[in-house]
Amino acid sequence: MNNEKINKLTEETLDSFDGAERAIPKPFLFTRITGRMQRADDSAWDNALRFLSRPAVAMACVLLVISINAAVFTMHKQEITTVVTEDQYAAIDGYNSSVSLLKDLENIEP
Repeated sequence: MNNEKINKLTEETLDSFDGAERAIPKPFLFTRITGRMQRADDSAWDNALRFLSRPAVAMACVLLVISINAAVFTMHKQEITTVVTEDQYAAIDGYNSSVSLLKDLENIEP
């Protein structure tokens, strides 16, 4: 019984190919293929963009930019934390007092 069922399914599968015809591609397909084959070489820009669009290269570029930003940030942070001399403190104090005087003048209450 099981063998008869398998034979029946096999016959149905083979009979389904009776109405099959050869597949016909659309007319523009051949012109696009021949045009691509006749085109000599890609331009330098095409090759560069194709190279840069690879995921490994794109991730490497992103990591390079992030590492450069981190290096610049740490260098800038070190410049800010340098020791301030007494002359610089005097200049800073003079600036701060003038700013506080201007604020006092602006906020005069009647």
